[in-house]
Amino acid sequence: MLCLTTPGKRLLTTLGIAIVSCSFYLCEAKAQSVADTENLLIAQTLGGIERDIALSEVPNPALSSATAVAGAVPDEANVELQPDGSLIYELAGQNQQGFPFVVDVTSEGQIIEVDEEVEPSAVPEAVYKALNRWAPGAQIESTWRSTRLGEFVYEIVTDEFWFEIKADGRTLTIHQN
Repeated sequence: MLCLTTPGKRLLTTLGIAIVSCSFYLCEAKAQSVADTENLLIAQTLGGIERDIALSEVPNPALSSATAVAGAVPDEANVELQPDGSLIYELAGQNQQGFPFVVDVTSEGQIIEVDEEVEPSAVPEAVYKALNRWAPGAQIESTWRSTRLGEFVYEIVTDEFWFEIKADGRTLTIHQN
């Protein structure tokens, strides 16, 4: 017989609602720990659940792959439960050039995405042209290069929005901060 404490019951109920809801509406989910109970998560949207974890909780293949691709050891980690039940580890740190990086990796070490901040001069002109069409005169706060399955996407962060623009400038996605 399984005996759950009140926080355990709340966690089980929250996870059950999130899992059942995922089958009806698939989207990204965010969750956060309740201040006094680290193991209790509250889902804010439907889909997956994300939480910060200690690096010691990251499987060795995931940590090794992220370290190899970033060229530096990550110093932050979180894990996200995907709608299909799989886990994606998001490992972050600072590379040897002093720029922040974020690597999304599976527990088996398969790299999903690598984001790294880059100098504005490293961004192709086609990306800036696309940005200027949609946000002329935008004040750029940071520029990032995202590698996804061998494709480069540049992320331009402004005070109100962040733009994902493919390297050729032909596809642009706008996200509100």
